[in-house]
Amino acid sequence: MSQTLESRLVHERGNRPSGPTPVDLVSVQSQLAYGHAGNSAAVPVLRMLGVRVAEVPTTLLSNTPFYPSMRGKVLPADWLADLLHGLDERAVSARARMLVSGYFGSVANGEAFADWLEACHAAGTMPRYLLDPVIGDTHTGAYVEPGLEDVFARRLLPLAWMVTPNAFELERLSGHPALREADALVAARILLQRGPEWVLAHSVVGEGLVALLVGHHQAWRLCSPHLDLDVAGTGDVLAALVAAFLLRGEAPPRAAERALAGVHAALESTLAHGWEELDVLAAPAAALADGPARFPAVAL
Repeated sequence: MSQTLESRLVHERGNRPSGPTPVDLVSVQSQLAYGHAGNSAAVPVLRMLGVRVAEVPTTLLSNTPFYPSMRGKVLPADWLADLLHGLDERAVSARARMLVSGYFGSVANGEAFADWLEACHAAGTMPRYLLDPVIGDTHTGAYVEPGLEDVFARRLLPLAWMVTPNAFELERLSGHPALREADALVAARILLQRGPEWVLAHSVVGEGLVALLVGHHQAWRLCSPHLDLDVAGTGDVLAALVAAFLLRGEAPPRAAERALAGVHAALESTLAHGWEELDVLAAPAAALADGPARFPAVAL
């Protein structure tokens, strides 16, 4: 920031309380002007569930690449580092109970985030970290710079409490086949050896769509019907819902049940309306529903 601009923006304010604003979760992801992916999918869901979010963009884009054109930019790494430093100046990372990261947009941004996360860890101010390792998927292949996979594997996985890859990302990070259930279980346990307490692998091929929640001592399978729909943001909403219900004190299997119900409801509503973007606002109510789980977590 230039000195001239800073002098115009930074000033004293009178009659302002000194108490810090609560922050439950820091979300570091992409941001869109139109549509729902990254923070533009996760943050509305989180706020509808009462989660106080500090959102940090890694990109500022007009829309996802699903359209004939896309405008905007990936944030320069020094901008991202500066935003994270600004949160530290407000002691946000020390107060937040959870941190979620998603699409970084560049290797440089991934490295800048890893630098910040390692510094928080060393200082004892790192929140519980949920890593959504956005790399690609089975029908598009990888759509990030190759070096990001190394950042995930070498620097972020060891610090993550939970990681939420799709089957393609699980295979890339583990180095083991992961598209089918039996292979995905093995791949998830490989990731557990590298640091996380939990792996929630989704979009696994089985009877319908399978999600596997795998911990060090037990694993669960959750099955939902496949819907013929291809929209962005489903993984971002899944991670957001899991984080929200973990913050509410739900055990990981119950949080996964609620999250899957919410994502499926959002997809059903999108199909029913014929919209080109995921109906993220349909997810929270379905995830909050009482009674038996729509897609129960079955212990393996």
